[in-house]
Amino acid sequence: MKKNWTILFALALVATVLASSGCAPKDETAGTSTDSTLSLGDFPEATSPNPDSALVLDPEPAPAPAPSRPRTSPPRTSPPRTNPAPQPDPTPVGTTVAAGTQLRISFPAEVSTKDKVAGDAFTATLAEDVVVDGRVVFPAGSTVNGHIVEAVRPGKTSGRGKMVLAYDSIEAYGKSYSIDTVGAPIEGKSGTAGDATKVVGGAAVGAILGKVIGGSGSDAAKGAAAGAAAGTAASLLTRGPDPVVKAGQTLTVSMDRSVTVRVPA
Repeated sequence: MKKNWTILFALALVATVLASSGCAPKDETAGTSTDSTLSLGDFPEATSPNPDSALVLDPEPAPAPAPSRPRTSPPRTSPPRTNPAPQPDPTPVGTTVAAGTQLRISFPAEVSTKDKVAGDAFTATLAEDVVVDGRVVFPAGSTVNGHIVEAVRPGKTSGRGKMVLAYDSIEAYGKSYSIDTVGAPIEGKSGTAGDATKVVGGAAVGAILGKVIGGSGSDAAKGAAAGAAAGTAASLLTRGPDPVVKAGQTLTVSMDRSVTVRVPA
């Protein structure tokens, strides 16, 4: 019985609410009913919505642009590698010139004891290539440097002069190579024959002068003696020929020592 009263009370309450809502004047705006618990006056003045304007919602923020990726250039393709052509080996090859090898040396200027003394230098050139195992180790035209070891002039009475030349180095391929070679002695011609000719010539002239003067016998002998004395005096005042190597002359010299030459490959 009690349960039935509860149901009837709930139905009556619903009917009352529906009746009150249906009888409300139509010109009243929603939200001004006395049954409402919140009116427009309850909004703060600054934030209350304006009834004459539509509610404007804040636009949604635009999505952030995606970060740009750095542009990368396509990988470079290297040209196909080709094997370079073989180059000749620039390393010089050591070639040994043995002792006893002959050098043909040409003298551009005269060298003589007449104007040279021991210690004086001279310059010559190779007249021919020096070849070892098919390689030109000293080409023709290479400069040869040397000096005079001994220079003896001939005496005024008798004897020969003597000159000894030393060959110090050869310049080849931009380098100087020491050869330390001494040549054979060069001797001057003997003056003995010349001296004898002068004496004989003086005696003959003396004999002729004795006959021209008209003397005979002892006078002719006196003339011959005077001529011989004159010839002897002349020989004592002159020297024999000096040892000399003439300009353009070529000498053959044997090397006293071996030397290693760096010949370009």
